Amino acid sequence: MIKTTCRSASRRMAIAKHHSHLRLKTCTPLIVALLFLAGCAELLRDPAPPTGMPIQPDGFDHVRYYPIGGELDKPSSEIPLALDRAYLNETPDNYEFSPDGVPIYNYLAVSGGGSDGAFGAGLLNGWSKHGGRPQFKIVTGVSTGSLIAPFAFLGPDYDEQLKKAYTTISAEHIAIAHDLFALIWAESLSDNKPFQELVSGFVDDKMLDRIAAEHAKGRRLLVLTTDLDREQPVIWDMGAIASSKSKDRLKLFRNVLIASASIPTIFPPVMLKVTIDGKQRDEMHVDGGVFAQSFFVGNQINIKEIVHEAHPDWQKPAVQRLYVIRNGWITPKPEIVKRSLADISMHSINTLLKVSGINDLYRLYVGDLGGELELRYIAIPKTYVPLTMEQFNQQEMIREFNFGEKMAMGGIQWRRLPPGYRP
Repeated sequence: MIKTTCRSASRRMAIAKHHSHLRLKTCTPLIVALLFLAGCAELLRDPAPPTGMPIQPDGFDHVRYYPIGGELDKPSSEIPLALDRAYLNETPDNYEFSPDGVPIYNYLAVSGGGSDGAFGAGLLNGWSKHGGRPQFKIVTGVSTGSLIAPFAFLGPDYDEQLKKAYTTISAEHIAIAHDLFALIWAESLSDNKPFQELVSGFVDDKMLDRIAAEHAKGRRLLVLTTDLDREQPVIWDMGAIASSKSKDRLKLFRNVLIASASIPTIFPPVMLKVTIDGKQRDEMHVDGGVFAQSFFVGNQINIKEIVHEAHPDWQKPAVQRLYVIRNGWITPKPEIVKRSLADISMHSINTLLKVSGINDLYRLYVGDLGGELELRYIAIPKTYVPLTMEQFNQQEMIREFNFGEKMAMGGIQWRRLPPGYRP
């Protein structure tokens, strides 16, 4: 006997996917039947671009990179070239000096995590209030982290807006569930129009002008999406988009943020138009979390060599500090799993995402082992117990924000070793 109602099943599915709960009002078998029919339907699209061809969105130059190149074992040669310019043309506020004269670069990577991004937003606000929050040379973001990243990049001046973005919204500001029978033709379970409006309300030309000004100083803001057709991650240089003279810079900037946070099947993908040989093609971009919960480019470039080339007069080698905000838990959260499709799916996907985030910390730690950078990360501690697992519950987001803010105001206890690792 199936005991789970559709309302419960759809909500649990959304929780597992780290996005808004969806409310459907009929029985589970009917949903299964409709999803089966949906597998036979598809929306029309222009052909995808040929794989392996280095292309940029129409009207833009050098605004994105495929970090793993055309093959998984051959890294892209474009990233070093792009970051070379970032260091060679940088202003003195891109780095700081320790009391004993050691140059220090500070970097920030903000992970995915759905509404748990409220923790990261609170952490950044509390870090500003505590003091000592550095200006970051490079800020990267994935999924909800991509939404936090522009505010973090611009610094404490945008803390209040960041707080507003994560404490004044609810599920209704994120998505609207499709009508049950519309699922036959839909490409996702929900319509993300509310989310588009939310992003448009915070990301405007004024913000892009500020980002462009920092980009000109040598700082970089990078966001990750997934190109589903190519089965590859894409790193977007958001400062390059903001600096573009294209009339579509604001549209592309917003679309990249939306794509980076668009969980497949929950949100519709973002289709980006490109022109090849006079013919339009469609690219399908979804959540960067498909590839990584957090990322940094340090493992793909020789930071030491680039910095030495940019500053040959420095007497001491520069220290590279990478701070990672993990918007989620890295510790087990034991719970009895019911023998139901919804419960088994929810817990399996939640565990998969958690382990993916842990694996990213190990990957980033490779740079620490190699002496390239110092890894420092923080995650939601196991002492924080949510009152509800419902995604984008406003009261829970306020609790998470306040928790992260209070934690940072007391001084963040950064961790240096990946979970379970003993050197």
